[in-house]
Amino acid sequence: MFEGDPATFSIIQEGDMDLECGNDDCLHEQSVVIEEEYSHGEITWQAAWVCSACGESNTREGWYDPNDND
Repeated sequence: MFEGDPATFSIIQEGDMDLECGNDDCLHEQSVVIEEEYSHGEITWQAAWVCSACGESNTREGWYDPNDND
């Protein structure tokens, strides 16, 4: 479902991304649900999940340019 903020011309949606657990003893990577916000030509994202292998709580955030083809 798309949502947005007309004042900042942003679009918010859910996606998924493969992320690694933050526990140094756990090398598990899993697909997690992320929240993406598209605004001013960039996508910022954030995720919060519990590792299915070790039970560690994790959070991550980042950004990327959806038009960058590298």
